[in-house]
Amino acid sequence: MGWEADVDRLPARADEPRSLLVLGEPGSGKTRTLRIAARRAAAQGARVLTARACPSEAREPYACLHQLLLPVRDECEALAEGERRVVQALFTPYDGLPRQRDLSSAILALLARLAKAGPVLLAVDDLQDCDRDSAAVLSFVARRLPDQAVTALFTACGDTPPPGLPADIAVRSLRPLTPKAAARLLDAQPGAPTGRARLELLRQAAGNPLAIIELSRAADRPGRIPRTVAEPLDALPEDTRRALLYAALAEPQEELATLMAALGTDDLRVWAPAETAGLVTLADDRVVFRNALTRLAALHRQPAKLRQQSCRDLAARSVHRAGYLASAAIGPDESVAAALEEAAGRGDRFTAARALERAAQLSPRASDRARRLAAALTAASDLGDPAWVRELYSALAQPGSGAAVCALSGALSLQSHQREAFDLLMGAVGLTDDAPMLLALATAIARQSGLPEHWREVERLRGVKADDVLASLNAQESSRPAQLLAAASLAHHADESDLCAEQYRQAGELLRAQGALGPLAWALPDQVDALLGLGRWAEAESLIEEGLNHAAVHHWTRVELDLQALRTTLRALRGESVPGTVFTGPDWRSVSLHENRATHARMLRACGLTALALGDAEGAFRQLRTLFADDGDPLDPFLSPRCVAELAVAAHRTGRQREAAHVLARVRHRQGDRPTARMTLLMHHAAALVDEDADPEHHFQLAVVNPEAATWPLERALARLDLARWLRRRRRPLEARAQLTVVLETAVRLGARQLAESARAELRASGVAEAPAAEHPLAELTAQQRQIVRLAAKGLSNREIGEQLFLSPRTVGSHLYNVYPKLGVSSRHQLRDLLVCEK
Repeated sequence: MGWEADVDRLPARADEPRSLLVLGEPGSGKTRTLRIAARRAAAQGARVLTARACPSEAREPYACLHQLLLPVRDECEALAEGERRVVQALFTPYDGLPRQRDLSSAILALLARLAKAGPVLLAVDDLQDCDRDSAAVLSFVARRLPDQAVTALFTACGDTPPPGLPADIAVRSLRPLTPKAAARLLDAQPGAPTGRARLELLRQAAGNPLAIIELSRAADRPGRIPRTVAEPLDALPEDTRRALLYAALAEPQEELATLMAALGTDDLRVWAPAETAGLVTLADDRVVFRNALTRLAALHRQPAKLRQQSCRDLAARSVHRAGYLASAAIGPDESVAAALEEAAGRGDRFTAARALERAAQLSPRASDRARRLAAALTAASDLGDPAWVRELYSALAQPGSGAAVCALSGALSLQSHQREAFDLLMGAVGLTDDAPMLLALATAIARQSGLPEHWREVERLRGVKADDVLASLNAQESSRPAQLLAAASLAHHADESDLCAEQYRQAGELLRAQGALGPLAWALPDQVDALLGLGRWAEAESLIEEGLNHAAVHHWTRVELDLQALRTTLRALRGESVPGTVFTGPDWRSVSLHENRATHARMLRACGLTALALGDAEGAFRQLRTLFADDGDPLDPFLSPRCVAELAVAAHRTGRQREAAHVLARVRHRQGDRPTARMTLLMHHAAALVDEDADPEHHFQLAVVNPEAATWPLERALARLDLARWLRRRRRPLEARAQLTVVLETAVRLGARQLAESARAELRASGVAEAPAAEHPLAELTAQQRQIVRLAAKGLSNREIGEQLFLSPRTVGSHLYNVYPKLGVSSRHQLRDLLVCEK
């Protein structure tokens, strides 16, 4: 929802805005948006009249209207004589131009006539360049559109509407592309850069579509600048162009005072022509380019000698001296390389890896070059960009160190190549002093691959259970995030979900602050797993979306599939599933699920739960049964057993109890004498449904009465629902109602709509005329919270809500985070259903 929905509704219904202004920076997609809307309107049978304002015609009266109405010139013949003469005067200016008010009224009459034959869309691009007379008429018309079949769509540059438009016109701003969308657009470009160059391009483009395309084209030809970008720059005074060069070379965090000192002036008027042209803004003691292409043009339309001198001037004044000196350097320079190496310790992982790579390039001695390349490799691995890691690894003359091998192995694993990653690690064991680190990573890869031979190899080399490897790493590792991640992983596999989620949360905060996305990539699927089990679905959804953005930017192929599967699982748990669930992604067909069994297990569970949510018990049983081999052994030793209760539910509905009981027996055997509390509860639930030799009531009670079951609210609620059904069929309705009331409360709190409907249906079947209706949850909110909820339900973003209510986006987000549990929802689009019920 948002401005896209407004565009989709043009031509609009009577109760929707009939005029819309789309704002955005150059290259943000305004023209494309207008063209898409025009094509859709034409496909729906609308008459589309288009115009694009041009700066060179801004002083010609009615130039834009002439372009807009030329296709319907002949239609004027059917107007009244006075109106016809006025409109025709647009096309015969030698007879004298019409008066503005007369022309406005005549155009309204023309539009009303056109509307009798069908919908009409007026589409005007770049309204800020429109001539003053045309703009005045269009503003008049927009305020008085004669019929709901006539709509208007305007676009304009900037973040404020051009003067003269109606104050109540609907305005939507084109936001920058999300990181995921920006990465997808870049990947679609021919010859798009990879590794460090790719990340730098995405950072520079800042989500601007045109900048992404043009910067990609310019990657091999730095001087290639679009004419529309170069011309405004070339028109500036020389001293302003020089000032823009310094701004283009400056680090993003460089202060204005430093730039002025490097320029040798304190006169801020040097920036005025660029500000007037809309090329830069001066705010918060910074010079900010409005467009990445303008920055590129300011840089490359100056000679190399001047660029070098500018870097030296900045180095003399800035605390970022090493970076500027490196940009000015031509050949090897140990002093600059050493300064870069020292500065790398003060930046985030991206900045550190970039500085260390450049330091290696400037190193005169081979030993220094190798050391700095290895450090850059580690930083790029921490950053989590596999392509950059592989580039740096290939540049190492002797890449045999444990840290280098771990970095490349981790990169291969994130891209789904588990066998290659594991073999690389095993080949390095015994050749390095980093054996504990290698074995810890091998354990993590074995958990992802799920391959028995990987587990056997890890345990053979270590002589202990694989979890002890991580425990050993935890004892030796001094990094606080690494300790937290190791503890969280152990807690996850011990089904200590609360501890797992808390440890992952703390680690995530530290890693994000450091820009260390690599370790976060390994943690995200398990962290989301834990949150789903705990019923903290809003947090899980937020992590999924964050992870999918990172996965697209850094090409974490298998992590992307994990998160897509978990997102599908979450939708199924909420009861939002749709038929034809398909896992998509740029490389998903090339992923070998055989060597990524954890990913495969998540996909099978997602498909099985989706089928259950759609009432397809047969399909659900097929998918969930595939989580186990014919003999009952699990596809994935950890994830498959945790689906045993869901398999039992599908088996119970399809009469496959015996087959599921065989799997359950195998799961019991593999869990041993001391299964986790969670597995104990799940196995009791499954036994109550499929074990013919068991007492169902006994197992149901053991699945729900244990206080530890409260840790996993949905799993407990599902067991209660099946217990209630069993009780009702044995003519014990009062006991069934008690269980169902708790199920309904849990389902509403979690936002599990289908479970709530099942509980209500069972309550009715057990003799309750209607499920108990609680007071509408909006009543619990403050007036401001109710406003925020209603605006969010309409599809407005946090920023748009904040603009209407004079709040910061962070405050809006905090309010929504706090009210979701009170409303029993976990996502924005669920609010729409809630407000429908309110009405």
